[in-house]
Amino acid sequence: MTISNEQAETLIHLKKKIFQDDKVIDNLVIDQIFPLRLRYELVSNEDDDFSFLWEITQSSKSAFRISLHFQEDESKIGLFRVDYNSGHRNPEIATENLPEKFLPYVGKCFSNEESHVHYHVDGYKSLVWAIPIEDSEVSVKQIPNTDINDNFASAIQNFAQIINLETILTINPLLL
Repeated sequence: MTISNEQAETLIHLKKKIFQDDKVIDNLVIDQIFPLRLRYELVSNEDDDFSFLWEITQSSKSAFRISLHFQEDESKIGLFRVDYNSGHRNPEIATENLPEKFLPYVGKCFSNEESHVHYHVDGYKSLVWAIPIEDSEVSVKQIPNTDINDNFASAIQNFAQIINLETILTINPLLL
């Protein structure tokens, strides 16, 4: 299965809810623990042909290295991912179909301190293209080591908003 860039955008913008224990969840409480590793199945009442997977992963070596990943579940095609404080290298070659927003970042190497956002780009390996988080629609631009609780919770909430999650999330801070 392949999907176009436009189809990926459509799937991201479908309204979704978490599906857990054979039921749709309207409200969910997330307790921050270290390292946080969560997987949620998401469903949409707008298009039941698709189901989705949302993963929240925190590095066990660095509390500030966090990945928020969203994919179409059946095909395993990644649609959107935000990596905080993590390295990555974009492809060195752009095809004529590469969306314009990626052109300045052909071959870009993100350091381990550079947060960035990955997008589905048709014709390439899943989520291989990224742009700096500063140039994206993500509002939580960094998770500094000075206040991980509020920033981490805000990052999760912002990601949920971008993928159009309607399940209401309550995020309890990490107890120190």
